Amino acid sequence: MTTAARWPVSEEEFLSLPESLEKNELIDGEVIVSPSPSFWHQEILRRIMLELGTWSTGRPNVTVAQAPLDVRFGPNRILQPDAMVFLVRIDRGQVGPIDRVPEICIEVLSSNRAYDRVTKRFLYAEAGVSEYWLLDAGRAIERWSGPGLATNELLRDRLSSSLLPGFELDVRRLFADM
Repeated sequence: MTTAARWPVSEEEFLSLPESLEKNELIDGEVIVSPSPSFWHQEILRRIMLELGTWSTGRPNVTVAQAPLDVRFGPNRILQPDAMVFLVRIDRGQVGPIDRVPEICIEVLSSNRAYDRVTKRFLYAEAGVSEYWLLDAGRAIERWSGPGLATNELLRDRLSSSLLPGFELDVRRLFADM
């Protein structure tokens, strides 16, 4: 006998699922399970995390984090950005989803580009994310900002942000050998 999954799933039910390294997200009662990322997705993520980690060293009021890590973007909205920057220190004893919205969310574009470009951008905008960076491996970075994350810039050479004083990313170097 098979049993169909019950929908919608409550936040409590979602949080009671077994711990996993898979990227599981909850959007308005629907559990989204992403396939394992490609090697190149992970390589780009490693490179951006290295750059952000280096920049954040010595900045006690900054937390740089990466998936899998649950972040609550609203009731029944628990997402896992590929990378994120919080302009506060997240306590090491944090248990459960982080209840603070990151100032910057970063996604490496996957095969499901509409999910990253549209769905996640709208969810992040509604939650109050200040900047959303979409990394398109080997090409460029789309930076969405402003009210509703409605302003789009395509960056092929350098990325800097007023939110991250002194941070400057060489986009060409980030995507070298891709």
